[in-house]
Amino acid sequence: MHDLVSQLAVAQPLWLDMLPVLLLLLAGLLWRWPQALLPLSSLLHGLSQRSYRHPEYAVLQSLQQARQSQTALRHTLARFLAYGVLLSLFCLSLAQPYRIGKRLPAPQSHRDIIFLVDTSLNMTLRDYMVNGVRVSRMTMLKQVLQQFVAALHGNRIGLIVFSEQTYDYVPLTNDYNLLQYQIRRLRSAVLTGRTSNISRALLFSLRRVDRDGTSRNGVKPELVLISDANRSARHIDPRAAAAYLARRHIRLNTIAIGAGSYAGAEKHRLTLIYHPASFYLLQGIAKAGGGRFFWAKDEASLQQALRTINTAGLRKLKAAPQYVRHPLYMWPLLLALVWLTLWQLPPLLRRRA
Repeated sequence: MHDLVSQLAVAQPLWLDMLPVLLLLLAGLLWRWPQALLPLSSLLHGLSQRSYRHPEYAVLQSLQQARQSQTALRHTLARFLAYGVLLSLFCLSLAQPYRIGKRLPAPQSHRDIIFLVDTSLNMTLRDYMVNGVRVSRMTMLKQVLQQFVAALHGNRIGLIVFSEQTYDYVPLTNDYNLLQYQIRRLRSAVLTGRTSNISRALLFSLRRVDRDGTSRNGVKPELVLISDANRSARHIDPRAAAAYLARRHIRLNTIAIGAGSYAGAEKHRLTLIYHPASFYLLQGIAKAGGGRFFWAKDEASLQQALRTINTAGLRKLKAAPQYVRHPLYMWPLLLALVWLTLWQLPPLLRRRA
């Protein structure tokens, strides 16, 4: 019995708190105006039967009132009991009682991973060969991101795009279809400008971590910079920005997009001056950020990057235990209907007799 009672709760306890006040108001109403409420036994009868007035109705009514005055207190108490029980059952139903069932599974542990994606004009350079066909760095970048999203299911992933300016592109989410769709929409030098500013992107990501509260509970997100680090603005050395992130216990890995030398230049396309990816700068950023440097040149290098990123600390969501709720509000309503029916029986039986 004790276990059963301990499993009961209400979702809206305010209705139960209001019940004593409502009962006091009901008692005051009946004490001041005893005829303010009809007897409960006449409610349904008055709605379901035709009424005929006797020629001597006034005389009969006066006799009835005289007889009722002798037992007014008893009738008032009975009426208070009838309406009080109904009011209590209605308040109990409005309080939405429920029985606590099985405990729901706790939120799964996950990693928070934020990709900082370079979308500068350099991403239009075509220094990758795929099946004998030259493809741009942006094409390769999107393929790399899509592979990461597909392989990192179970983690929350966010995207920040940058070049001259930095913008939130996709907040931390488990919606991998949304991530894949947004990755396909990436274009070079469309949203954020033509050149890149890695330092601004790194400091922007730190502000985002602080703003979103993703650095709470002692677990920080993993940052992954995907860029060629070419002609990056140096108002703030990106290695200094990466070191500042490391002091805030945020690890930063870097992935180089582009060829490592001028041998990857496209000889017959001179619309943009060619520069290879700056491995030296990206390696320095990764070292200062406490992470590792990778070059997106083949499948093996990407798998190694995935394994490294997946060694980031798990983030355990701290949430109150959740339980299945079995609603019970219909039972007080059913009892109210039974109570109303029982109060109809004596007058009906007397009439039939």
